[in-house]
Amino acid sequence: MTDGTDVAEPGTELVPADADGGALVPADAEHPVAAEGHAHPGPRQYILIAVVLVILTAFEVAASYTDINSNLLIAMLAIMATAKFVLVCAWYMHMKQDAPFFRRLFTVGIVGAAIVYGIVLFVFSSTVLKS
Repeated sequence: MTDGTDVAEPGTELVPADADGGALVPADAEHPVAAEGHAHPGPRQYILIAVVLVILTAFEVAASYTDINSNLLIAMLAIMATAKFVLVCAWYMHMKQDAPFFRRLFTVGIVGAAIVYGIVLFVFSSTVLKS
């Protein structure tokens, strides 16, 4: 009786799962992830995204110290937070390279959450938003 993990039999030849090395799998196993050939971001892209996230965070902090209409401030902060969320999910959580089914599932969930948040904000707008 096994616990659901795949274990290679002793003496089975093992090969890297993808071109970059990484995990070893039996030589006769199918490699659906390696066959798709998705290129993961390199260190340069990760640093570039990190710089963009730092700049967006600086804009958020700067916006919070300005004396602008609170409704506009809420909208600006929501847009910047959404942009940061999309960047983090796409690159750092590898949603950009994930299977289309999982991307759609994630997108439907986050859009549903945004709709629920919008409905709650609208219902309580008299106490949250100022005229």
